[in-house]
Amino acid sequence: GYLAYQDHKFLSRFDAASYVRCMGTLDSHDVGRSRGGIESALKSLKMPTLVIGFDSDNLYPVSEQKELAALIPDSELAILSSDAGHDAFLLEYEATQKACWEFFDKHHPNQI
Repeated sequence: GYLAYQDHKFLSRFDAASYVRCMGTLDSHDVGRSRGGIESALKSLKMPTLVIGFDSDNLYPVSEQKELAALIPDSELAILSSDAGHDAFLLEYEATQKACWEFFDKHHPNQI
């Protein structure tokens, strides 16, 4: 099925050492580093921000998206429904696009 196909694609692009290096980089990223912590870093954002989450994403669960939206001033939270889990951000492009266009139109009318 879909996941097996994605596994084969992934394995043809990355060797194990590259994957381990990428995961280590992702795991060590800290948006709050040298910015007074995560809360301080997120509260310093000045632009309107759209936070999108998918109800079936277990890698980045909705609870984390809610936390981000609560910490970022002038943010909006869009929780989209999907059965695709973490891959929803790739597969649910129509729903994602709709949420983005509505956000852009609200904050930048007549500019798109």
